[in-house]
Amino acid sequence: TPENPRARPGRGGRMHGGRKGSAAFFVRPGETLVLARERGTSGVVRRIWMTLSDFRPATLKSLKLEMRWDGAAQPAVSVSIGDFFGFPLGTLAPFESALFSSPEGRSFTCFAPMPFRTGMDIRVTNEGTETCYQLYYEIDYTVGDRLEADDRYFHAHQRAENPTRLREDYEILPEVRGRGRFLGAFVGVTADRD
Repeated sequence: TPENPRARPGRGGRMHGGRKGSAAFFVRPGETLVLARERGTSGVVRRIWMTLSDFRPATLKSLKLEMRWDGAAQPAVSVSIGDFFGFPLGTLAPFESALFSSPEGRSFTCFAPMPFRTGMDIRVTNEGTETCYQLYYEIDYTVGDRLEADDRYFHAHQRAENPTRLREDYEILPEVRGRGRFLGAFVGVTADRD
């Protein structure tokens, strides 16, 4: 949480006499905040929950979520918050699936297990021009998990094409090499106005 981004035992809820003195972050334009980080241990991210004070489509597109596993230089996830949690067009509505949900259309939850072997880093960057005044979040994960050799890393890919090209298929996911499992896609389509 914002009060304990390193998830240290006994360190949460201690600000202002234990009265939840830092329940949310401000994220200013151009600013990157570390939401969770572990180094030198294995583990599994088990749940990510977020909500914001501002649900405008521009805000959902401008806040970029990045996740790196095991010290990788390139993020395995580099996706706007709106797209990652299932709102590619920025219009919120209640929904539930096996891995994602927004029970009341006002918060975002991901239940996809995300294993890491030597560490993880989860960040959010405001790529927009306005401050996000309240970003609330919880990232639940365990450490010291015994991972199998065939446990796979979680990846997410985002792409947009506007306008699409006539008589050409829209590619949801580029060719991927290696072993893994495709978990699904969130797709948003805006119709031509002409």
